[in-house]
Amino acid sequence: MTGRNILEAGDYQAPWVRDFYDAARVWWGDNAGDDGIEEQRAAIVERLCRPGRKRVLELGAGSGATARRMAELGHDVVAIDLSSWIRSASAAGPVAGGGSLRLVEGDYLVEKIDGRFDLVADWDGFGIGTDDENHALLARIGREWLAPGGAALVDVASPFYAYGTHGKREILDPLDDVPGSVEMDHRCSFDPVACRWVDRWIPTADPSAERVQSVRSYTPADFRLLLRGTGLRLDYAECDGVPLAAGHAVTIGGPLMTAYSYLVRLVQES
Repeated sequence: MTGRNILEAGDYQAPWVRDFYDAARVWWGDNAGDDGIEEQRAAIVERLCRPGRKRVLELGAGSGATARRMAELGHDVVAIDLSSWIRSASAAGPVAGGGSLRLVEGDYLVEKIDGRFDLVADWDGFGIGTDDENHALLARIGREWLAPGGAALVDVASPFYAYGTHGKREILDPLDDVPGSVEMDHRCSFDPVACRWVDRWIPTADPSAERVQSVRSYTPADFRLLLRGTGLRLDYAECDGVPLAAGHAVTIGGPLMTAYSYLVRLVQES
């Protein structure tokens, strides 16, 4: 019998995460997100969470730009990321606006983070680990971090999008305003057995510097199963602002089929 056991736990462990995002900071600069993404996320929090000042935990905070914006809006924010990116200029310095910001460079699966939070946010980063690791993260949110009456907002990668990008390849020019940016050969594929999106970035002048990220994607039904035993329940889901619910008019050609991720709101089980 040839090939690896497709259920082998070590297949998709994530030692690549720090290397990938440390390189990403060089290639794309401190502010690698979409223009205005911090304001968009702040508006989502305003729309989907209880009003008022909040204690916020942001997981996989990247450059810390969103965490900083939340602090400027008056919230008390703890932001954690495995990569040194969290120490970037986007997050550094005093916070105006009455809130506070604490930056933690570490692994959110093991790092001790004290206290309870009114909001736990995982923007555009859930799924980098194995199913066991993703389940363990949700359990930490439900059992350790989420305050009574609080909510978690999590972007969940969609397998429909991942499948649609299989075989995609493009050559991307360097970014003019980023000194470390280089020409890139960008390739995407989809592993239908592990249900993972595989995203490869290859500097054309130095292919040995290739970095690859692998993200587990979940259908809404599969994500609901992942929540079992975590102390959390799925309270609401939407994709590009369109609610996702059984019987709702979500079309086959709609945003769930074309957007990279959908957003879920999680609350503690009663």
